[in-house]
Amino acid sequence: MPADTAESPDDMAHLVGKSLPGGHYRLEPFENWLAHDALYSTPRANPHPIMAYVATQRGMGMTVAELFEMLGTDMTQGPLLAGCTLEFPGELRTATDYTVAASIVSVVRKETRAAGPVVFVTCRMELAESATGQVEAIVTNVYALPGSSS
Repeated sequence: MPADTAESPDDMAHLVGKSLPGGHYRLEPFENWLAHDALYSTPRANPHPIMAYVATQRGMGMTVAELFEMLGTDMTQGPLLAGCTLEFPGELRTATDYTVAASIVSVVRKETRAAGPVVFVTCRMELAESATGQVEAIVTNVYALPGSSS
C-alpha cells in the first residue's frame, strides 16, 4: 500500500538507473490516421510526433499507475506530468514494430511555493525500431510527486 506521500528522494535513490520492464509497440496505420484526425492534423503517412509519446507509454511494460506505485505514491495523491520532451534522432513510421526501453534517470526533491515539497522523478524512454535497433525517438517525462516534508 502506498504511503500518504511519496518516499523521500533519499529513500528513492536506489531507483536511479533502474530499468522499467520495457516492451513492444507496433504503430498501425489506422492509429496514425486516428491521431492525425483527433489532433486536427491532415492525415498523412508520417506519424504525428505525439505518437512517440503514445508508443512509449503503451510499450514501457507497466501502466503509469504501476509506475507511481513503484515510486511510493498512487493516482489519488495527485502526481503530475510536470514536463515532457520529445527527441527524434530518427523517423517514426507506421506498420513498424518498436521496442521500448525505459529507466529512471533522476530523483530530486524541491521546495515549491504553491505545493510545498515535491519530488521530481525523471524517466527516459527510448523507442527503437525492433528490426534494426535504431533509436527513432526519445521521450523524457518528469513526474511531480507529492513530496515528503522530511
